[in-house]
Amino acid sequence: MDDLSQRIEEARLTGDLDLSRIGLDGIRNALRRLDFGASVRRVDLSDNSLTGEIPEEISRILPSLEQVDLSGNALVSFPKWVADFPRLKSLILDRNGIRRLQVDQPEKLKELATLSVSRNGVEVIDSSACRLEGLVNLDLSGNIIGSLPMEFAQLRRLKDLDLGDNPGLEPGEEIADLKLLRRLSLRRNGLTYLSHHLGYLSPDIQLDLDENFLDENVSRLVERGVPYLLPYLRTLDAEPHYEAKLILVGEGRVGKTSLVEALRGNPFDDDRDSTHGIEIKTFSVDFPLDLVTETSYGGVGEEITVRSWDFGGQKIYRVTHQFFFTRQALYFVTWNPREGGQANFVEQWISMIKLRCGDSARVLVVSTHADEGRPEDIDHSELREKFGPLLVGCQRVDSKSGYGIPELTAKLAQMAAGLPRMGERISERWEAVQNDLLNRRDPYVRRATFDRICDRHGVDEDEAEALAALLNDLGYIVYYPEDDDLRELIILQPEWLTLAISYVLEDEETRQNSGILEHSSLARIWGDAERGYVREMHPYFLRLMEKFDISYRIHDETASLIAELVPHERPYIPWPDPGGSDELNMLCDFSDAPTGLIPWLTVRTRRFAGRQWNKGFYLEHPKFDARALVELISDTRLSVKVVGGSRALLFDVLRDTIDQLVKLRWPGVSHQIRIPCPGDRPGGVLCSNSFPVEGLEKLRSKKKSSFPCVECAEEQDVDQILSGISTGISLRRELVSASEIESVQAKVTAAHQDIVQFSSDARQFQEKVGAYLHLLTILAKAGNAEIADCPKLFSIQLAPEQRWDPRAIWSKKFILHLWCEETGSQHPVSPPYEFPSSKEWVTSVAPYLRIAASAVSLLAPIVGGVAGALDVAALKDSADLMKSLADSVNLDEDATSKGQDVTGLSAPEGAALRSFREFLFELDKTRKFCGLQRALTPTGDWQWLCGHHYAQYEPSVPRIYPEVSSGEPEIPGSN
Repeated sequence: MDDLSQRIEEARLTGDLDLSRIGLDGIRNALRRLDFGASVRRVDLSDNSLTGEIPEEISRILPSLEQVDLSGNALVSFPKWVADFPRLKSLILDRNGIRRLQVDQPEKLKELATLSVSRNGVEVIDSSACRLEGLVNLDLSGNIIGSLPMEFAQLRRLKDLDLGDNPGLEPGEEIADLKLLRRLSLRRNGLTYLSHHLGYLSPDIQLDLDENFLDENVSRLVERGVPYLLPYLRTLDAEPHYEAKLILVGEGRVGKTSLVEALRGNPFDDDRDSTHGIEIKTFSVDFPLDLVTETSYGGVGEEITVRSWDFGGQKIYRVTHQFFFTRQALYFVTWNPREGGQANFVEQWISMIKLRCGDSARVLVVSTHADEGRPEDIDHSELREKFGPLLVGCQRVDSKSGYGIPELTAKLAQMAAGLPRMGERISERWEAVQNDLLNRRDPYVRRATFDRICDRHGVDEDEAEALAALLNDLGYIVYYPEDDDLRELIILQPEWLTLAISYVLEDEETRQNSGILEHSSLARIWGDAERGYVREMHPYFLRLMEKFDISYRIHDETASLIAELVPHERPYIPWPDPGGSDELNMLCDFSDAPTGLIPWLTVRTRRFAGRQWNKGFYLEHPKFDARALVELISDTRLSVKVVGGSRALLFDVLRDTIDQLVKLRWPGVSHQIRIPCPGDRPGGVLCSNSFPVEGLEKLRSKKKSSFPCVECAEEQDVDQILSGISTGISLRRELVSASEIESVQAKVTAAHQDIVQFSSDARQFQEKVGAYLHLLTILAKAGNAEIADCPKLFSIQLAPEQRWDPRAIWSKKFILHLWCEETGSQHPVSPPYEFPSSKEWVTSVAPYLRIAASAVSLLAPIVGGVAGALDVAALKDSADLMKSLADSVNLDEDATSKGQDVTGLSAPEGAALRSFREFLFELDKTRKFCGLQRALTPTGDWQWLCGHHYAQYEPSVPRIYPEVSSGEPEIPGSN
């Protein structure tokens, strides 16, 4: 049978006619041979070099067409002939040459719900295209559209709109009234700001704003999510705002505080005490006159408010100080020539700013005590060469005599005027709340007090939540809205909190106790008369130290481990010989030494905590067979070794945790994951060479199975080196192998025992468990890339007293269980949701339903066999039902076959997951999600967890003092 005959026979069976890549003559030939055209629902005409002509008889031969794919042709306009198909629901016009999207007879395409005109070079959207009022999904990505017509608002049924990769396209009022819109992509549009009109979009919308150039305020609120971003955008039709954040850093007693006072116009004080923690002061500078005519936001007589943050220079404070370094801020690195540049660690301070903020900060090196006349032993040209645009210059001053202060003030004004946020429009109401808060003498307020302040200034509830989150992200306050306990507390003076933390870090008794802070010692550390921190605040301080990754609770919550204070001496570690056959190794090389890496990693891996020292730690997975040794072997190289049956799972967790921590704490640091060479050098010595993972992945993608190591000269197997490491392999092909687990799990008899104690059969089971949980983790990441504001793991069963009948699917009722997503302990939660079956719903979610079914099928023997508390057979039945539902509707080939060799979801699967999200929001209008709570894990992934597992990531405020017998500690004051 020739190719065309085979395609025709497949169409006879499926209703999908593939006429791609056969040219116009081939299309005509195929149409002549069809004798069942009325049953064809979908035709693929892609990649045929069509310019618009099509056999006139196509509408007669294929009268029932619902889907047409014309991608990859040479069309220069919207094809007129598609109007002859009144049932047409989907039209794909990607990769053509359409410059103006103009639709003839749009009134004939009332059923058209999906239109994709991606990567065409479209410049203009004609108003006629806005009369396709049945459109639900519209993809206009990858074009050069300058603007949208105001008639665009007529597309009132739109739910999914992709405008990404259109450089400079800044939609606003044209789409603000699309109330049904649930997804909007503006990815890679080169945006520097967002229209305030976008603030009026639906609060349920998903916004993709990745890879733009948005200012710090918007970027931070985008990270927090739509509920925080939209209220902020609605305030952007306000007056320009002129404010700058100035951070002064340097060693202790170099004159930072005196410099601030000189800038404020205050006299010099010889008896001024050293700064402990942070001191925040406010003063003003005039907007530079030479910039007034060069900017659109500055004007004669404008003043810039400068909020200075004077950081104590003692080394012990640097762990907490980095939390308040922000990208779009000004930095003075101060030093005293009397001590010399090296003793003042000038280069190290600049490096710390670069690591924390990248190149977006601006640094001025300021030498103090200029009247002493000492020469400066710093090579300024070398610093400029090393740090580039980060370093804006050097100044000499003397705060006592005032020498250089006017010049420094002028330089500060010039630097401030150049900040991206300068002149941004902020609501006067928001500014009034901010000033009210920052001018208070109270170090903290209750959330109720904050709400009253907002109400007094006309800031509504949604805006208040967004404002508090933004002020936290900018470092003005400390506030954790996602934490049920801490959200009732707003710290107005971060320096007050960091000073309290510094007392713990300086506590000699805790240091001598190997970093173990006995909670009974907190009354001594925080409660003396001089320090004056009231006892009721101590539990909140301890919880905030946990949020800062400084400590975690141990010894049944009677003590905490302060990771910064663990011993220097490396303890005995029960580790196998190097290069063991089941050992996974990686090296992480950093471009610069990330200050505080080991303490922060120690806290973030606390769930597996074993033994710690100041340059490393040993971990044991509490549930599965896996152990890890993590060690800093130089200032810029971290070694990670993992062994055990579930080594791949723990290895992946550690790699993702490191990636997330570097991204979060040190944006200016680049790092590379390398895999040590497993070969031997002469004499049986292990090879010291290593290979970058990216390079190994490229070799595998190019079908290169081996390569020689240049050091040991042995041929290395690419797959063997990458064994157990996530490198973009096909996840779905692995999911279908879940049955392998069941065959091994049947041999495990002691199902209620700890998995580490199982027999050799169980050892094989452990390895399968670790491997598949590792793969499910990757799948969860793929789901998080699509949505993060609702659970994504679920199972479906028939409602009670219902029986499965494939002939009567659409008359049945079902129940849906959401699942706690804790890795290795996934389980369904109650109560379930009951809903009637619907072919429309199943069709919309079917591609993702298959994925969820595979996940439940895979999890059944794992969570059932290990925990012994779940009905494995019932879970398998549920997975089978979900697969049957997905099979009951006809899916496009694109929904099931494409994307099989990637770790992420395919486009149809992503769309199906978004449909599930919309369905779940309808089922649960309160968004309680059966008590599941969202937690951000150390790997940077959102998980929806039951109360028990949520507490492992976000524990409640501790109960420290015995006199507090029940309930949560109350926040004292401050009204």
